[in-house]
Amino acid sequence: MTTAREKTVGDGAFVFWLSFAQLISWGSVFYGFSVFLEPTEQALGIGRAESSLGFSLALLAEGLLAYPMGRWIDRGHERAVMTLGSLWTGLSLIALSQVQNLWQFWGAWLMLGVGLSATLYPPAFAVLTRRFPTDFRRAIISLTFLGGLASTVFIPLMAALIDWLDWRHALWVLAGRFRPAPACGDRARRAPVPPTARQCPPGRCPT
Repeated sequence: MTTAREKTVGDGAFVFWLSFAQLISWGSVFYGFSVFLEPTEQALGIGRAESSLGFSLALLAEGLLAYPMGRWIDRGHERAVMTLGSLWTGLSLIALSQVQNLWQFWGAWLMLGVGLSATLYPPAFAVLTRRFPTDFRRAIISLTFLGGLASTVFIPLMAALIDWLDWRHALWVLAGRFRPAPACGDRARRAPVPPTARQCPPGRCPT
C-alpha cells in the first residue's frame, strides 16, 4: 500500500520529469530557431523572410493539432502523446540537420510543429490538470518555472555547440537530448493516477 510520503515523492518526480521535458522542448526548438537562423540561411542561401516562414509553419501546425492532442490526452493517452511527441521532435531535428533546399527546410519545420503540439505547455498543462485536479496550480507553477529557464540554458549552449561543431551536427546533439523526455511517460506509468483524477467530471472538479 502506498504511503503518503511515497505518493508525495512519486508526484514530485512526475512533475520534475515533465518539467525537464519542457526545458528541453522549449530550449531546443522554440529558442533554438533564433540561434540556428543565420548559419542555416548561409548554408541554404535563403533570406530572412523565407527562413522565418519555416517557424511560422511550425506554429501553424502546432495550433491546428492543439485540439486533437487535447482530446487524446482527455481520453487517457497522455503517455503516448508526450512520449511519441518527444521522439518525433528529436527525429524532426535530425531531419532539419539534413535539409539541402528551402522546401526541405519548410518541411522539417512543419514536422517540428507536429512535435511541439505534443510536447509544449498546452499538453503538459492538460496532463497536470488531469492528474492533480485539486492541486494543479502548484504543479503548473513548478513546471513553468523550470520551462522558463530554457532560453537561459539553451541559447548559450546552442551557440557553443555551433562554434564547436557546426549547425548540422549541433542539431544531432540536441536531437539526442530528447531521449530523457519519454521518461516522464515511464514515471506516469509507475505512479498511479489518483482516483479523483479519473472520476471527476469535466468542469466539476473542486478548485
